[in-house]
Amino acid sequence: SSPIPETPLGQAQSVQVIPKSQAPRELSDSPQVCRCPKALQDRFSFIKLLSQPLETRVFQPKTYLSASNEVFGYTLIITWLLTLIWYPEQIFEHPARPIIGSFNPCFGWDYAPASYIALICCSANVYLTWRYAWLEQTRAYLVSQGNLTSVQTFSKYASYWLALSTNVWLLLWLIGPNADAPNDNDGPVMQNWFVHTGIFVNYATALYWATLGNYLEVAYGPDGHKIQQSSKIFIVVYGISGTYLGFVYMFDLMMYEYGAEPALHPALTQAADIFWMACMASITSFLPDESPLKMTVEVVVDGETALE
Repeated sequence: SSPIPETPLGQAQSVQVIPKSQAPRELSDSPQVCRCPKALQDRFSFIKLLSQPLETRVFQPKTYLSASNEVFGYTLIITWLLTLIWYPEQIFEHPARPIIGSFNPCFGWDYAPASYIALICCSANVYLTWRYAWLEQTRAYLVSQGNLTSVQTFSKYASYWLALSTNVWLLLWLIGPNADAPNDNDGPVMQNWFVHTGIFVNYATALYWATLGNYLEVAYGPDGHKIQQSSKIFIVVYGISGTYLGFVYMFDLMMYEYGAEPALHPALTQAADIFWMACMASITSFLPDESPLKMTVEVVVDGETALE
Protein backbone atom coordinates (compact mmCIF):
# COMPACT_ATOMS: atom_id res chain seq x y z
CA SER A 1 0.00 0.00 0.00
CA SER A 2 1.05 3.62 -0.45
CA PRO A 3 1.30 5.76 2.68
CA ILE A 4 -0.76 8.94 2.51
CA PRO A 5 -0.27 11.25 5.52
CA GLU A 6 -3.52 12.78 6.59
CA THR A 7 -4.10 12.13 10.28
CA PRO A 8 -2.92 14.03 13.38
CA LEU A 9 0.36 13.35 15.20
CA GLY A 10 0.40 9.90 16.69
CA GLN A 11 -1.49 8.18 13.88
CA ALA A 12 -0.61 6.71 10.51
CA GLN A 13 -2.72 5.46 7.68
CA SER A 14 -2.32 3.74 4.34
CA VAL A 15 -4.59 3.76 1.33
CA GLN A 16 -4.76 1.29 -1.52
CA VAL A 17 -7.06 0.45 -4.40
CA ILE A 18 -8.52 -3.04 -4.40
CA PRO A 19 -10.59 -4.85 -7.05
CA LYS A 20 -14.31 -4.65 -6.44
CA SER A 21 -14.56 -8.41 -6.38
CA GLN A 22 -12.13 -8.57 -3.43
CA ALA A 23 -13.85 -5.95 -1.31
CA PRO A 24 -15.11 -7.53 1.94
CA ARG A 25 -18.72 -6.85 2.69
CA GLU A 26 -18.25 -6.28 6.41
CA LEU A 27 -15.46 -5.64 8.89
CA SER A 28 -17.56 -6.04 12.03
CA ASP A 29 -14.68 -6.76 14.43
CA SER A 30 -13.23 -3.27 14.09
CA PRO A 31 -14.44 -0.48 16.43
CA GLN A 32 -17.04 1.88 14.98
CA VAL A 33 -18.37 5.29 15.92
CA CYS A 34 -21.93 4.15 15.20
CA ARG A 35 -23.34 0.66 14.70
CA CYS A 36 -26.43 1.51 12.69
CA PRO A 37 -28.67 -1.23 11.25
CA LYS A 38 -27.29 -2.60 7.99
CA ALA A 39 -30.57 -1.87 6.21
CA LEU A 40 -30.03 1.84 6.91
CA GLN A 41 -26.37 1.66 5.90
CA ASP A 42 -27.33 0.12 2.56
CA ARG A 43 -29.89 2.85 1.89
CA PHE A 44 -28.27 6.00 3.26
CA SER A 45 -24.69 7.01 2.46
CA PHE A 46 -24.45 9.37 5.42
CA ILE A 47 -25.30 6.54 7.82
CA LYS A 48 -22.88 4.25 6.00
CA LEU A 49 -20.07 6.74 6.64
CA LEU A 50 -20.95 7.00 10.33
CA SER A 51 -20.85 3.20 10.58
CA GLN A 52 -17.45 2.69 8.94
CA PRO A 53 -14.91 0.57 10.85
CA LEU A 54 -12.20 2.78 12.33
CA GLU A 55 -9.16 0.56 11.88
CA THR A 56 -9.60 -0.90 8.39
CA ARG A 57 -12.33 0.21 6.05
CA VAL A 58 -13.23 -0.52 2.44
CA PHE A 59 -15.36 2.12 0.74
CA GLN A 60 -16.10 3.92 -2.50
CA PRO A 61 -15.28 7.66 -2.72
CA LYS A 62 -18.71 8.30 -4.25
CA THR A 63 -20.23 7.53 -0.83
CA TYR A 64 -19.03 10.97 0.29
CA LEU A 65 -20.57 12.57 -2.80
CA SER A 66 -23.88 10.83 -2.15
CA ALA A 67 -23.79 11.78 1.53
CA SER A 68 -23.46 15.47 0.64
CA ASN A 69 -26.64 15.25 -1.42
CA GLU A 70 -28.43 13.51 1.44
CA VAL A 71 -27.46 16.35 3.78
CA PHE A 72 -29.32 18.73 1.46
CA GLY A 73 -32.35 16.46 1.56
CA TYR A 74 -32.38 16.16 5.35
CA THR A 75 -31.92 19.92 5.71
CA LEU A 76 -34.76 20.76 3.31
CA ILE A 77 -37.17 18.45 5.11
CA ILE A 78 -36.35 19.87 8.55
CA THR A 79 -36.42 23.53 7.51
CA TRP A 80 -39.58 23.26 5.41
CA LEU A 81 -41.48 21.60 8.25
CA LEU A 82 -40.32 24.26 10.70
CA THR A 83 -41.16 27.15 8.36
CA LEU A 84 -44.52 25.78 7.23
CA ILE A 85 -45.68 25.24 10.80
CA TRP A 86 -44.49 28.45 12.47
CA TYR A 87 -43.50 30.93 9.71
CA PRO A 88 -45.60 30.10 6.59
CA GLU A 89 -45.47 33.71 5.36
CA GLN A 90 -41.76 33.24 4.67
CA ILE A 91 -42.73 30.74 1.97
CA PHE A 92 -46.02 32.08 0.63
CA GLU A 93 -44.92 35.74 0.69
CA HIS A 94 -41.30 35.14 -0.30
CA PRO A 95 -39.89 38.21 -2.13
CA ALA A 96 -38.50 36.08 -4.97
CA ARG A 97 -41.83 34.45 -5.72
CA PRO A 98 -42.98 37.28 -8.06
CA ILE A 99 -39.92 36.51 -10.21
CA ILE A 100 -40.60 32.80 -10.77
CA GLY A 101 -44.19 32.33 -9.60
CA SER A 102 -43.45 28.88 -8.15
CA PHE A 103 -42.21 27.62 -4.79
CA ASN A 104 -38.45 27.22 -4.89
CA PRO A 105 -36.98 24.61 -2.50
CA CYS A 106 -34.88 27.36 -0.89
CA PHE A 107 -37.99 29.25 0.22
CA GLY A 108 -38.18 27.02 3.27
CA TRP A 109 -34.73 27.95 4.58
CA ASP A 110 -33.99 31.48 3.39
CA TYR A 111 -34.99 33.23 6.63
CA ALA A 112 -34.40 32.77 10.34
CA PRO A 113 -34.75 30.58 12.27
CA ALA A 114 -34.68 27.97 9.46
CA SER A 115 -31.65 29.69 7.92
CA TYR A 116 -29.65 29.02 11.09
CA ILE A 117 -30.34 25.30 10.79
CA ALA A 118 -29.65 25.29 7.05
CA LEU A 119 -26.31 27.04 7.39
CA ILE A 120 -25.13 24.69 10.14
CA CYS A 121 -26.20 21.56 8.25
CA CYS A 122 -24.95 22.62 4.82
CA SER A 123 -21.55 23.53 6.24
CA ALA A 124 -21.03 19.76 6.73
CA ASN A 125 -20.94 19.46 2.95
CA VAL A 126 -17.71 21.45 2.87
CA TYR A 127 -16.02 18.50 4.55
CA LEU A 128 -17.87 15.83 2.56
CA THR A 129 -17.10 17.30 -0.88
CA TRP A 130 -13.45 18.12 -0.14
CA ARG A 131 -13.05 14.62 1.28
CA TYR A 132 -14.61 13.20 -1.89
CA ALA A 133 -12.26 15.25 -4.09
CA TRP A 134 -9.20 14.12 -2.14
CA LEU A 135 -10.17 10.43 -2.18
CA GLU A 136 -11.14 10.55 -5.85
CA GLN A 137 -7.70 11.89 -6.73
CA THR A 138 -5.93 9.51 -4.37
CA ARG A 139 -7.45 6.58 -6.21
CA ALA A 140 -6.75 8.07 -9.64
CA TYR A 141 -3.07 8.62 -8.81
CA LEU A 142 -2.68 5.15 -7.32
CA VAL A 143 -4.31 3.50 -10.33
CA SER A 144 -2.41 5.54 -12.92
CA GLN A 145 0.85 5.78 -10.97
CA GLY A 146 0.68 9.53 -11.40
CA ASN A 147 0.06 9.48 -15.17
CA LEU A 148 -3.55 10.63 -15.23
CA THR A 149 -5.68 9.96 -18.29
CA SER A 150 -7.78 12.74 -19.80
CA VAL A 151 -10.87 11.32 -18.07
CA GLN A 152 -9.12 11.21 -14.70
CA THR A 153 -7.88 14.78 -15.20
CA PHE A 154 -11.41 15.92 -16.04
CA SER A 155 -12.76 14.20 -12.92
CA LYS A 156 -9.99 15.76 -10.82
CA TYR A 157 -10.83 19.34 -11.73
CA ALA A 158 -14.59 18.71 -11.63
CA SER A 159 -14.38 17.35 -8.09
CA TYR A 160 -12.27 20.30 -6.94
CA TRP A 161 -14.74 22.68 -8.57
CA LEU A 162 -17.54 20.98 -6.64
CA ALA A 163 -15.63 21.24 -3.35
CA LEU A 164 -14.88 24.94 -3.86
CA SER A 165 -18.46 25.67 -4.94
CA THR A 166 -19.64 24.13 -1.66
CA ASN A 167 -17.66 26.79 0.19
CA VAL A 168 -19.19 29.48 -2.00
CA TRP A 169 -22.66 27.96 -1.47
CA LEU A 170 -22.68 29.23 2.11
CA LEU A 171 -22.95 32.78 0.75
CA LEU A 172 -26.55 32.00 -0.29
CA TRP A 173 -27.81 33.21 3.07
CA LEU A 174 -25.87 36.47 2.79
CA ILE A 175 -26.80 37.45 -0.76
CA GLY A 176 -30.46 37.58 -1.81
CA PRO A 177 -32.65 37.11 1.27
CA ASN A 178 -30.66 39.70 3.24
CA ALA A 179 -31.98 42.63 1.16
CA ASP A 180 -35.64 41.56 0.95
CA ALA A 181 -38.05 40.47 3.66
CA PRO A 182 -41.27 38.44 3.34
CA ASN A 183 -44.26 40.65 2.45
CA ASP A 184 -41.85 43.16 0.89
CA ASN A 185 -44.01 45.30 -1.41
CA ASP A 186 -41.33 47.39 -3.16
CA GLY A 187 -40.12 44.58 -5.41
CA PRO A 188 -37.10 42.30 -5.17
CA VAL A 189 -33.55 43.66 -5.31
CA MET A 190 -32.72 42.03 -8.64
CA GLN A 191 -28.96 42.38 -8.48
CA ASN A 192 -28.86 40.31 -5.30
CA TRP A 193 -31.16 37.63 -6.69
CA PHE A 194 -29.04 37.36 -9.85
CA VAL A 195 -25.97 36.68 -7.69
CA HIS A 196 -27.97 34.38 -5.41
CA THR A 197 -29.16 32.33 -8.40
CA GLY A 198 -25.66 32.37 -9.89
CA ILE A 199 -24.27 30.76 -6.73
CA PHE A 200 -26.90 28.04 -6.96
CA VAL A 201 -26.35 27.44 -10.69
CA ASN A 202 -22.58 27.27 -10.11
CA TYR A 203 -23.04 24.57 -7.50
CA ALA A 204 -25.59 22.62 -9.55
CA THR A 205 -23.24 22.67 -12.58
CA ALA A 206 -20.22 21.61 -10.53
CA LEU A 207 -22.22 18.78 -8.96
CA TYR A 208 -23.22 17.48 -12.37
CA TRP A 209 -19.69 17.64 -13.79
CA ALA A 210 -18.30 15.87 -10.71
CA THR A 211 -20.98 13.19 -11.07
CA LEU A 212 -20.22 12.89 -14.78
CA GLY A 213 -16.50 12.61 -14.03
CA ASN A 214 -17.16 9.78 -11.59
CA TYR A 215 -19.31 8.02 -14.17
CA LEU A 216 -16.72 8.43 -16.95
CA GLU A 217 -13.92 7.03 -14.79
CA VAL A 218 -15.90 3.81 -14.48
CA ALA A 219 -17.04 3.87 -18.12
CA TYR A 220 -13.46 4.18 -19.43
CA GLY A 221 -11.99 1.83 -16.84
CA PRO A 222 -11.66 -1.97 -16.84
CA ASP A 223 -15.24 -2.41 -15.60
CA GLY A 224 -16.86 -0.13 -18.17
CA HIS A 225 -18.66 -3.03 -19.82
CA LYS A 226 -20.51 -3.71 -16.55
CA ILE A 227 -22.31 -0.36 -16.47
CA GLN A 228 -26.05 -0.92 -16.55
CA GLN A 229 -28.37 0.81 -18.99
CA SER A 230 -30.11 2.58 -16.12
CA SER A 231 -26.87 4.38 -15.22
CA LYS A 232 -26.37 5.51 -18.82
CA ILE A 233 -29.90 6.87 -19.00
CA PHE A 234 -29.55 8.56 -15.63
CA ILE A 235 -26.41 10.54 -16.48
CA VAL A 236 -28.09 11.91 -19.63
CA VAL A 237 -31.38 12.73 -17.91
CA TYR A 238 -29.54 14.39 -15.03
CA GLY A 239 -27.69 16.64 -17.48
CA ILE A 240 -30.95 17.61 -19.17
CA SER A 241 -32.58 18.43 -15.82
CA GLY A 242 -29.77 20.79 -14.81
CA THR A 243 -29.76 22.54 -18.17
CA TYR A 244 -33.53 23.00 -18.05
CA LEU A 245 -33.38 24.30 -14.48
CA GLY A 246 -30.69 26.86 -15.26
CA PHE A 247 -32.53 28.06 -18.37
CA VAL A 248 -35.93 28.70 -16.76
CA TYR A 249 -34.45 30.53 -13.77
CA MET A 250 -32.15 32.77 -15.77
CA PHE A 251 -34.92 33.49 -18.29
CA ASP A 252 -37.34 34.53 -15.53
CA LEU A 253 -34.68 36.71 -13.92
CA MET A 254 -33.70 38.46 -17.15
CA MET A 255 -37.29 39.05 -18.26
CA TYR A 256 -38.69 40.15 -14.88
CA GLU A 257 -40.61 43.43 -14.69
CA TYR A 258 -41.94 44.84 -11.45
CA GLY A 259 -45.71 44.31 -11.17
CA ALA A 260 -45.85 41.92 -14.14
CA GLU A 261 -46.47 38.17 -14.14
CA PRO A 262 -43.41 35.87 -14.36
CA ALA A 263 -42.08 35.48 -17.91
CA LEU A 264 -42.65 31.71 -17.83
CA HIS A 265 -45.65 29.89 -16.44
CA PRO A 266 -44.93 28.90 -12.81
CA ALA A 267 -45.67 25.26 -13.64
CA LEU A 268 -42.58 25.17 -15.88
CA THR A 269 -40.35 26.47 -13.11
CA GLN A 270 -41.89 24.17 -10.50
CA ALA A 271 -41.41 21.20 -12.81
CA ALA A 272 -37.74 22.17 -13.24
CA ASP A 273 -37.24 22.14 -9.46
CA ILE A 274 -38.89 18.75 -9.06
CA PHE A 275 -37.06 17.28 -12.05
CA TRP A 276 -33.63 18.40 -10.83
CA MET A 277 -34.24 17.44 -7.19
CA ALA A 278 -35.35 13.96 -8.24
CA CYS A 279 -32.15 13.50 -10.26
CA MET A 280 -30.01 14.79 -7.42
CA ALA A 281 -31.66 12.36 -5.01
CA SER A 282 -30.98 9.49 -7.44
CA ILE A 283 -27.19 9.87 -7.56
CA THR A 284 -26.76 7.28 -4.80
CA SER A 285 -28.87 4.72 -6.66
CA PHE A 286 -27.76 5.20 -10.26
CA LEU A 287 -24.03 5.96 -10.23
CA PRO A 288 -22.20 2.75 -11.23
CA ASP A 289 -20.00 0.92 -8.73
CA GLU A 290 -16.39 2.11 -8.74
CA SER A 291 -13.16 0.51 -7.55
CA PRO A 292 -13.12 0.90 -3.77
CA LEU A 293 -10.29 2.08 -1.56
CA LYS A 294 -8.97 0.16 1.42
CA MET A 295 -7.78 2.40 4.25
CA THR A 296 -5.94 1.26 7.36
CA VAL A 297 -5.42 3.55 10.37
CA GLU A 298 -3.17 2.73 13.30
CA VAL A 299 -1.72 4.59 16.27
CA VAL A 300 2.06 5.06 16.13
CA VAL A 301 3.44 4.77 19.65
CA ASP A 302 6.72 6.58 18.93
CA GLY A 303 5.33 9.47 16.91
CA GLU A 304 8.51 11.57 16.88
CA THR A 305 10.62 8.76 15.42
CA ALA A 306 7.97 7.92 12.79
CA LEU A 307 7.85 11.52 11.59
CA GLU A 308 11.62 11.85 11.13
